[in-house]
Amino acid sequence: AEAKAKVSIEELRKAAAAFSAEFGAPQSLADCIGAAEALPWGLALAAEFKRASPSKGDINADLVADEQALEYSKVGASVLSVLTEPKWFKGSLDDLRSVRRRTQSWAQEVGKRRPACLRKDFLVDEYQVLEAVAYGADTALLMVSILSRSKLRALIACCREHGMEPLVEVVTMKELEVALDAGARVIGVNNRNLHTFELDKGRTAEVAAELRNRFKVAFGPNEATKLLALSGLSTAEDVTHCREIGCSGILVGEALMRAADPGAAILAMMGPSDGDEALPVSPGDVLVKVCGVVREEDASCAIGAGANLIGVIFAKSKRQASVEQAKTVADAVRRFGERSASISSPPMDRNGEDAVKALAARCSALRKACRRTPMVVGVFMDQPLDELAEKATASGVDAVQLHGGEDVSFLKELRQRLPGTWVIKVVHLPPREEAGPGPSEVELAELKRRLTSYGELCDALLLDTAVKGAHSGGTGAAFDWKVAQRAQEDWGVPIIVAGGLTDANVAELVSAVRPFGVDVASGVEDSPGVKNAGKTSGYVRGAKRARISAE
Repeated sequence: AEAKAKVSIEELRKAAAAFSAEFGAPQSLADCIGAAEALPWGLALAAEFKRASPSKGDINADLVADEQALEYSKVGASVLSVLTEPKWFKGSLDDLRSVRRRTQSWAQEVGKRRPACLRKDFLVDEYQVLEAVAYGADTALLMVSILSRSKLRALIACCREHGMEPLVEVVTMKELEVALDAGARVIGVNNRNLHTFELDKGRTAEVAAELRNRFKVAFGPNEATKLLALSGLSTAEDVTHCREIGCSGILVGEALMRAADPGAAILAMMGPSDGDEALPVSPGDVLVKVCGVVREEDASCAIGAGANLIGVIFAKSKRQASVEQAKTVADAVRRFGERSASISSPPMDRNGEDAVKALAARCSALRKACRRTPMVVGVFMDQPLDELAEKATASGVDAVQLHGGEDVSFLKELRQRLPGTWVIKVVHLPPREEAGPGPSEVELAELKRRLTSYGELCDALLLDTAVKGAHSGGTGAAFDWKVAQRAQEDWGVPIIVAGGLTDANVAELVSAVRPFGVDVASGVEDSPGVKNAGKTSGYVRGAKRARISAE
């Protein structure tokens, strides 16, 4: 109503006609997807621009729409989804127009087909369809969940009248039936429960089976009907699964908006699903942990910035969390990750590999598990196994970190007691001496032996600084980073680095050493257990973006 009061329908029609006259009429979404199906990826990528979302809050509020869209286009996105809803997604119609103009200009310069532009919003009126045309859209999202049957038919007809084939979104089998009855040709499946925001990646496969078996609808290459998966996708495995069930396209938003290098993220996602080695670490793929979290708001800040792991400390510490506090943090992290249960580790199976290769494979599995869905780590130090198991189970953490002198026999017992829990073992090193010679070859050989023995039973290893012989973190002191570099480059052991890291120096570490992961506690605090939001987000983003200019 507000938009209609500002711009009449007659004025909007003139604006739509003027835009089409200058930049060309909308292109067919179905044709665009069909062209992508014939290319090496075998399906279309709809890359999305959204600054925020109802379930995640701010994702990357400072990004510029046309610049991000251009990055998507250069590596092969076939569709550019632009959120134009201002309240929850912080989008605008101006974003849509700028994306269309910038990417069309680029496509003409390089002699390529331009990506189709999708207006994504809560469309309930023909006026909004005309707005989409006036601001450069080739297609628009129609959500069955918010439309009556008659209105859905009317909006599909309106879109086609203006040269657009709409993307019709369904969540349930009943909505699929409504969409088909209304004549939808491009159907997108939202894997997210719109009430709880939890994800069910199997939903698209269920819809695909229903299309084939119940409705006898052919879809895919050379077919009139196209099926797209619309949410929760972030890995090459996700994309491979979509290919296997016959999807013609996928839509990816949050994973690309958070990526330090969206182009590299697209190429990694759209390529083969194998070969995701723990080392060397690719740009933006460093595992980022924020430890010593006792407040929900601090966890939300860290994961909002892109942290993969949130640490809650059960050991005696200035940052010690109660089971209740840890559970509150774990619940917040689960909500953010759109899940309701812990993420289980894979079985301990070396498949004939030596200890280091097996550790590297489990590190890779850990990174995949928390790449999009952050996890919670409970930190323990020389505590009885019964206490550890009780607190880990009651709080709902996904992983445990052993920060003391726990030996291999303790690790074996832990694995038997909590078989589905990820395990990280800390090994302590002395503080760095600026003018010192560094560790001797004998000391390095002993470190390698310890890392290898622990690595046989762990999912990741962490090097931290011990001060005055005490096994404790949060000291603010750093060890010699070259030791971590030696472990990774010469021994093949992925290392998470802790000790002395801050938002000011993490980029230096990541650029120089390229560690598997980084961990911080005191370096982003105002006081023990109270994180500084600016430092926390700066640390996470500094780590994720550090190697872009260094490579």
